[in-house]
Amino acid sequence: MKKIFLFSVFALMVLSFSAGAIAKKGATKMVKKTDTSVELVGTAVMTATVQAINVNERLIVLADSAGNVQVVEAGPEVKNYDQIAVGDEVVVEFYESLAFQLAPADAEPMAGEAVGLMTAAKGEKPGMLAIDVISEIVTVEAIDKPNQKVMLKGPDGQVSTVKVDPSIGDLTKIKVGDKIRVTYTEALAISVQSP
Repeated sequence: MKKIFLFSVFALMVLSFSAGAIAKKGATKMVKKTDTSVELVGTAVMTATVQAINVNERLIVLADSAGNVQVVEAGPEVKNYDQIAVGDEVVVEFYESLAFQLAPADAEPMAGEAVGLMTAAKGEKPGMLAIDVISEIVTVEAIDKPNQKVMLKGPDGQVSTVKVDPSIGDLTKIKVGDKIRVTYTEALAISVQSP
């Protein structure tokens, strides 16, 4: 996964969760709230069955339960490619969360990222788990309560105005000058399983 600038994604994620942009089959969304934090969580699980394999081209034909067919190229990073067989089930699990938490008043603006990747052991069916966590501390510059908008300044000094869906909060718990830790977590797990 490539590094993305969280502050730019922040507005998009708030809109995505509130507008239902996570429209994958089997998707779930939820909002967790406390007095000092809000977390938006979305998950999706998709499954498909291996219909055909082109070994030389490393192409796999997948079909889901609705009959939708997709050809996927298994790049060189797919370990144990030779363990995949027609009839195997490919399961893709996706998780993402966006958490906002009031930070201490003396918290310094900061940005950081942690990335992790695990793959199947030699001889096992192919599989992988990738996790990316990006965190920033931003400062509340202005609040427009009637229009549900907040102006935030990122660690690099960039200022952005974000419209906050009322289901996330009514903006009564924050004030100008507050520091907010924004953490975006994304995880993707792919496994190949025998029927």
